[in-house]
Amino acid sequence: ACAGTTQAIAMAQDMLISGRAERVVVVAGDNASGETLLPWLGSGFRALGAATTAAAVEDAALPFDKRRSGMLLGAGGIGMVLETELSCMERRKNCANNFDVKARLLATQYSNSAFHGAALDRKHIGTELSRFLADVELIHGISKAEIATHGVYFSHETCTHASSASSCSGNEVAALRAAFGDDLLSKLLILNTKGFTGHPMGVSFEDVTAVEVLLQQIVPPVPNYKVKDDYLGD
Repeated sequence: ACAGTTQAIAMAQDMLISGRAERVVVVAGDNASGETLLPWLGSGFRALGAATTAAAVEDAALPFDKRRSGMLLGAGGIGMVLETELSCMERRKNCANNFDVKARLLATQYSNSAFHGAALDRKHIGTELSRFLADVELIHGISKAEIATHGVYFSHETCTHASSASSCSGNEVAALRAAFGDDLLSKLLILNTKGFTGHPMGVSFEDVTAVEVLLQQIVPPVPNYKVKDDYLGD
């Protein structure tokens, strides 16, 4: 679903590492907010209590804001080419037109807690994030402290209702606290794209935005943020 692009990137990395491919093209797109799908998907999220009813976008697209009351559906598409380092070197030798490598993919991980049909188990998220960070440090020598100080975290925050018990951002922050601890978490820059794009069903805009953040060394703002959610903190 909404994490499909990120899972496809992880599967592509598996294919490259295992030698099943030298280059993988990942393409994702959907039109969840179009006139065909919106009546079906929108009514489903309304039934779940997960969709906002705010009339104005500035009152609806409220990532991390205490006033958030539900998601906005979005649409779009992304494309990404992943390849092995050897494949890239060979292409440089044989390609008449020079090209730039935008980023290096170090590690991926996907997990299934089978916890709930529409909710996440924050304890499981925390333990899986801790496992991922431990692997990154073991294999690549990048510590949690370095990630918190020099990295950014793209949140999946969907603007679901401001509940410390079950909201998307509440679950994420709880998992981040468990994995990083309060001191390191206070140094980590947390970003979000859905205040601009809405919540698509098959596209992860975060992946391509993360690459552009690395390239441009500029981070996008969090739109419409005004009221602090005490549970989420600063």
